[in-house]
Amino acid sequence: MATFRKALQSFKDKKILVVGDLMLDLYTYGKVNRISPEAPVPVLLKTSEKYGPGGAANVVNNLASLGVKVSACGFIGSDSKGDILLSLLRNQGVDVRSVIKVENYPTILKHRVVASDHQIVRVDEEEVWDFEQSIQNEALEWIEYFASKYDGIILSDYAKGIFSKDFTAEIIKIAKKTGKLLVADLKPPNKRKFKGVDLITPNTKEAQEMTGLEDIEEMGNELVKYFASRVLITRWPEGMSVFEKDGKNFDLPGKKIEVFDVSGAGDTVVAVATLGLLSGLDLKDTAELANFAGSVVVQKHGTAPITSEELQAYLSESTQIEKALIVPKVWGYEKWLENNDKYCSKILSVKKGYQCSLHYHKVKDEMFLITSGHIRLEKGDEVLHMMPESFVRIPPGVVHRFKGIQDSEILEISTHHTEADSYRLEESRKAEEETNGEVKEPKIHTAYSSKQAS
Repeated sequence: MATFRKALQSFKDKKILVVGDLMLDLYTYGKVNRISPEAPVPVLLKTSEKYGPGGAANVVNNLASLGVKVSACGFIGSDSKGDILLSLLRNQGVDVRSVIKVENYPTILKHRVVASDHQIVRVDEEEVWDFEQSIQNEALEWIEYFASKYDGIILSDYAKGIFSKDFTAEIIKIAKKTGKLLVADLKPPNKRKFKGVDLITPNTKEAQEMTGLEDIEEMGNELVKYFASRVLITRWPEGMSVFEKDGKNFDLPGKKIEVFDVSGAGDTVVAVATLGLLSGLDLKDTAELANFAGSVVVQKHGTAPITSEELQAYLSESTQIEKALIVPKVWGYEKWLENNDKYCSKILSVKKGYQCSLHYHKVKDEMFLITSGHIRLEKGDEVLHMMPESFVRIPPGVVHRFKGIQDSEILEISTHHTEADSYRLEESRKAEEETNGEVKEPKIHTAYSSKQAS
């Protein structure tokens, strides 16, 4: 954790240039209470709206939210949408000198209509242009200027026209000449243009399109070979897969979260991954930090950046379940969250078909809350079948045992736990489910649930 803290503290000292397809996001929020009499479509009663940076501008927004000195380079129109986008970026302290206004070019707008937290339609305003050489040359002058002063460059490609073959090749030459880190988040149709960058960050779908493969390991290895770069594949909600140029590959598991909206998650990942590498983290630690950042933003509504405070939460060992002490058991494992002189809290992960010891405590008073799966609990002479939201108290002296009907998790909260207070009548084991071909079960009673108790 000390390495992560040092890296995070250095973010504010980094300078990064983002080159890419700059866009403006517009969100219209409202409620749907009826269907239109004119056509079978919902009628939205508008309650609010907001603008935000989108596309490459969202990468910029993520970096600015983390306290980084960041410059944006790209093309917008000489229109009101472009003015709004410039204002949003300036308010974040972004250097916009290399954002070039192009006559007759319409600033790209993504307009999302949201009803009760659900997006019901997206309206795009865009034109894919072949930008004139003079405009590209002006952008390249700025890129060379910033490359001489900044720490790294991010290429954020949304396949909207900025990354022509020659323009991209010149950026790669500039990065090589100045020795600056070059990270690309690219779209599959443009893959041939980005050979030679230092790191690419595709999602699973993009990696499949670029390789024509299905196996994640084969995809990663093929991309490393093709781009001659390191590869970080995002696989929400399953986590990430990382591929080094020397063949050292590894997977990072996803977190058990509700994925609300993946809009902009790739922008967050490329921003944090670039910062991690620039701050001295190796690729594995960089990916861990980017994995956490991505898992935060996919739980937010719309395109939203990661913040320093949210990354700080990752560094707090005492608040991360992933860092809790794990005690292996025959039936699965325990994660110890707390065990002081007043109370104890654990997460019990129970494998399907396994049961804990038949035991009791003379002093310990405990409560079980089922958070996932299906548990069969023997409590005295009762048998309780417990599903998520079911809970039960087990007072001192009550003989009990739990069994996983499915892979399950139990949150246990109790008085202080000590092994000396555990009296086992039978040991933990894989359950013998059948006798002479028939399942034997005592009489079943329904466990209390949180709804029944209310």
